Amino acid sequence: MKVKGALSQMLKKSLNESLTPDMMERVAQDVIPDYDLRRRSGFPANIPMQGLTAASRIVDDVVAEDYILHFIERLVLLDKEGFMGRSYRIAGLREIFKFIAAEAYIWDADTGRFMEDPRIRRTQNWGRLLQGEELRFSLLRVDVVTNSRIVKVHGETAARGAYDDLRSILSRCAERRSGRIWSWEGDGALAAFLFGHSTTSSVLAGMALLHELFIYNLAYNRIGEPLRVRAAVHTGPIRYLPDVGEILTQETCREVIESESRWTPPDGLSISPAVAGTLDRVILDRFRPGPEAGSRALVYSVGASLA
Repeated sequence: MKVKGALSQMLKKSLNESLTPDMMERVAQDVIPDYDLRRRSGFPANIPMQGLTAASRIVDDVVAEDYILHFIERLVLLDKEGFMGRSYRIAGLREIFKFIAAEAYIWDADTGRFMEDPRIRRTQNWGRLLQGEELRFSLLRVDVVTNSRIVKVHGETAARGAYDDLRSILSRCAERRSGRIWSWEGDGALAAFLFGHSTTSSVLAGMALLHELFIYNLAYNRIGEPLRVRAAVHTGPIRYLPDVGEILTQETCREVIESESRWTPPDGLSISPAVAGTLDRVILDRFRPGPEAGSRALVYSVGASLA
C-alpha cells in the first residue's frame, strides 16, 4: 500500500498519545520479526527514549517494509482486547481508517483485516499479502470434464469460446464473494478465498458455479453439448508467493487438486472434511457422501438439489 505523508504523521501522533515506547516496540515486534527499536534507531540503551522519537522510527520502518496495514490491524486488536489484562485506547483510529479507505481499502470485521475494495480493483493478493506470509486459505478447484474430446469434436475455436464463458462465470461467482482467481490454465482453474467466512464463501461460489452452468447449458451453450465440470473445495495453510506456480506445489493446493480429480464426480462439487466441519447445517445438509469408495468427501450436485 502506498502511504501518504498525512497518514504517517497521524499514525505517529496516535502512537505518541496512546502508548509508551516499550509498548510501541512490543506491537512492532508482533508485526516485524525480531524488531529492535534501539538497534534500528541507534539510540543509546542508557538514555530514555521520547515517545515521539520512538513513534517516528517505528512508523517509518513499518512503512518502508510494507507492514503498514498489518501494524494498524495490530493496533485495532490492542484497542479492542488490551494486553496482559490492561486496557489500551488507541487515539485517532477513526481518522486513520478514513485515510486507508481513501486508498481503496475496506475493513473486514470477520477477520480483522484490511482488503482492497473490490469495487475499485481486484488483484491476486487482495492488495495486502506479503511474500512468504502464511495464512489459512480456502480453495475452489474447477476442471472441465472430457476437455480433449470437446476440442476434438467441436474444434479449438468453439472450445475456447465455451471456456471463456466458463471463466466469466467462475470469476463472477468467486469475486462476488471476495475470492480471487489464482490460476487458469487450459481447462482447469483455481480460486482462492481469505476474508470473512472463507470456507462458506468458497463453497457458495462453487454451488453458484454449478447453478449458473446449468442455466448456461440450457440457454447459452454454443458447442451443442453440455459443458461439464468437476469442482472441489478444501482449506488449509498456504505460504503466499507472487509466483502462482510455486503456490500450486504446496500441500493444500495439491490436496484440492487431488480431491477434484479423484473424489469428485462430473457435474459435482466436493468438500473435504476440513471444510465440512466449518459449514452451517443449512448448507452442509445439501451435501451427500461421494460415490467413490474410500472417499471422505461430501458431494453436491444441481441434479440432486432439484430432485
